[in-house]
Order: sequence, then structure tokens, then C-alpha cells
Amino acid sequence: MAIVALNGLPLDGSGADDGPREIEAYSRLIAMAVVGVEEAVGSGVTGGFANLLAREIMAKYKPPEGDLRSALEWLGRNTVFRVDTYRVGGRLCRDEGGEKAFYLIARECPVRQILYLEDLPAGRTLCRIMCSYLERLFAERLGGRYRVKLARTGPNACLLRGVVVSGNPPPDDLEVRTEPPSREEYVKLLHEMLSAILRGLSRALYLTLGSNPAMSYRAGKSYGRHLGAMILAEGYEASSLEEAVEILNEGLQGMVKTRLEGDKLFLEWSWFHDIVEKEGIEHPEFIHRLVQGFIAGILEMLLGRRIELRSTQEQNVYRVMQL
Repeated sequence: MAIVALNGLPLDGSGADDGPREIEAYSRLIAMAVVGVEEAVGSGVTGGFANLLAREIMAKYKPPEGDLRSALEWLGRNTVFRVDTYRVGGRLCRDEGGEKAFYLIARECPVRQILYLEDLPAGRTLCRIMCSYLERLFAERLGGRYRVKLARTGPNACLLRGVVVSGNPPPDDLEVRTEPPSREEYVKLLHEMLSAILRGLSRALYLTLGSNPAMSYRAGKSYGRHLGAMILAEGYEASSLEEAVEILNEGLQGMVKTRLEGDKLFLEWSWFHDIVEKEGIEHPEFIHRLVQGFIAGILEMLLGRRIELRSTQEQNVYRVMQL
């Protein structure tokens, strides 16, 4: 799949490096974890998970001292975030149903690319993470408590609604207008942000799942079923485990390569595992089990029966159990 950013910048891999394909691998791994946790564990847990990950992102992307305007402008220069203020009649804040509300236009953020690549709906946990990051930014600069939610999505931007829970509202004269980045700048900044999100993600998984990698397997399997259903929709269906493994290798377009010998599945190569090693991911076992479950979920959908991959004493070798 060619990578095309929602801001219209082509990321089709036409350069000599593998940057766009690596961005695709990072995006899938993040979606696998966040959406998998959301579907496997439930919304009651994902709110805390989103806040934990937003905290990790803030630790990496904390604007230097200054007012709210300088913070939003800093984001526009140093991150993928492009957040503009939306003023009506010269005012940013308004009274709505007893709430002090304000609106922002998110022209770009790290998860828009993930949603596009993985064909995921907006407004779920991935978006909640980004809104939680902005809440922290407003709280830090204005000294109050704020709630930010996705009000409307569009092909080129999202409308965010902010509410003042307590403290001072943003100043009415606040006006921020960001500029779109060049293709080269966009690719560079997106890669950096996805890298930071992934490193924070492993720590958030560790804290959210109670130090239990088995829950990470469950989350990965949930997302594997999601992707397996998409492969089925393309007209692929397996009549045997051997055929399912061939379809899996083809469907993941070189992101993993597996080989079946009897009842053992060998993970010969995995871009996801390479990313873990390259980034020096803390708690790598959570990502490894995530990918293990992801593969099991795809095979399960392709075969139409329950599949479990059990770890063996050999690294990246799993026993296939057809239940």
C-alpha cells in the first residue's frame, strides 16, 4: 500500500531509502497495540492507557517555557502536530450549555497517518491519546483542567472541541495559523514521533496490562482478527494451514516472513522485531507477544477456526494448536 498523508503529501516510497515503508511498519505496530488493547481489554481500561501514553509523549515533546501561543507554534515547527485556533466574531471561547468551550482545527497529528494506513475509524483510543496530550499542554500553560474531544473529522483536518473544566480559559485573542511542512520534513518528523510513541507504548502496555505479557498476546490476536477480516474481504480464504501461512506472508507484504514445518511455525523475519531492537524498546516481551498474537489472529480468520501459537524453547518458533 502506498503511503499517502492526509495533508496531501505523497509518501509513495519513491526515494532510495525505506523510510515510508518503515513508517508503515511503525504505524501498524502502534495500531496493533492500541486497537488490540481497546478491543481485547475494553474501554474501561483504555482511558487510563491513553492517559499513560499521553504522559509519555509529553515527556518527549514538551514545548519550552512560554505562553500557549508559543507552545502551539512550537508544535507546528517541531512535530507532526499542526493545530490552529478557530475564532468566531473575534472570540475563541464561548458559552455552550453552561460550559466554557473553545475549538481547534487539527490539520495534522501523528495518528491521522495510522488511521489512514490501517483503515481505522477516527474517534477511538488513538484519537483519545492525542486529545489527552493537548489537555496536558493546556493544563500546563493555563494552570487549569481541560477536556478536549474530537467533534468532527474531515479529509484534511479534524475539529476539536475543548472545554474548561476549571481554571482560566484560553485568551480570546489567541490566534495560531500553522504552515504545512515539506514532504521531507513531514517524513522526518512523523518517523521521530512514531518512534517516541512506540517507546512510550511499551511502558504503557507494561503498566496497563499488569506486567502480564499474556494479555499483550490477547491484544495482538484481537487486532490480527481485524486485519484477517480485511484480507478475507479481498477474496482470500485458506483451505489448509499451509495455505493460510502463504496468504499471511503475502498479505503482510514483507513485514513478516513465516515458514511452517509440521505443527511448528518459524518466524524467519519480522520488521516489528527489528524495530524493537533498533529502538531499544523497554519491556520488549510485550511487543514480541503482541506480534505473536497478531499472527495467530490472522491465521484464525483465514482458516475459520481457533488457532493458538504457543511459545517453545526456541526463539521465534511457535507450536500451532488448531482447536
